[in-house]
Amino acid sequence: MDVVGTVVALWRYPVKSMAGEPLAETWVGPAGITGDRAWALLDGEGNWASAKANRQRWRVYDGMLDLRTRTAAEHWPATPLAGSVAPLAEERPSEVVVTLPDGREAVAGRPEADALLSAHLGAPLRFDHGDGGRRWGRHHDSVPLHLVTDASLAALAGEDGAPLDARRLRPNVVLRVDGRGFVEDGWVGRRLRVGAATLQVVERTARCVMTTREQAPAGLPREPDVLPRIGRRNDACAGISLTVVEPGAIRVGDPATLLG
Repeated sequence: MDVVGTVVALWRYPVKSMAGEPLAETWVGPAGITGDRAWALLDGEGNWASAKANRQRWRVYDGMLDLRTRTAAEHWPATPLAGSVAPLAEERPSEVVVTLPDGREAVAGRPEADALLSAHLGAPLRFDHGDGGRRWGRHHDSVPLHLVTDASLAALAGEDGAPLDARRLRPNVVLRVDGRGFVEDGWVGRRLRVGAATLQVVERTARCVMTTREQAPAGLPREPDVLPRIGRRNDACAGISLTVVEPGAIRVGDPATLLG
């Protein structure tokens, strides 16, 4: 077993394709971080309102990444069980507040929130809690967790030499590591112990146009070169995708250990 890094940031994205919130600690269950992608906005055809598009599930709505989110009440399991296969922390929806650029707020799941966001984004939309047949009961694209290292962020520096801002990649976990380059790519197929949780590294994470979008709440301008840069330097991949083997708590400052 090798200690390969230290947790320097944790992020949750309570509503799919909206700005996330930083965490000092969190519970990680089979469905990932408590409350992560628990909500999404759906249009009349059941497509996700998103900052990216494809022909299957996503529809682009400008301004999604301008919407800030915070979890006003979350539900950790009363008795965390290391071997649990049920998402105990998600027995009922977390209370999530969405803040519009003009300061107006709405609580996800309430009728008035549907009306407010529909008017703001210019289409009939409704909040959906990801428990209706969604994978892991959430609105994840493919896996419950995404991790990136500071080495990868440094390897994706722009012309000014500054590391890529992690928020462009929308990770759940950021690790500080020794080494240079895309070190986490070498962990694919292995298990990683982060805090009290054991995670399976499934694959490198392929990136999309979302990395280039403006994120006003984070102070990030539109940057069209980000995706081509990732393509040139690491085959359009940045960070790794993980599933949860053993649930547990993770805190900023926890070690990450690569298991045999």
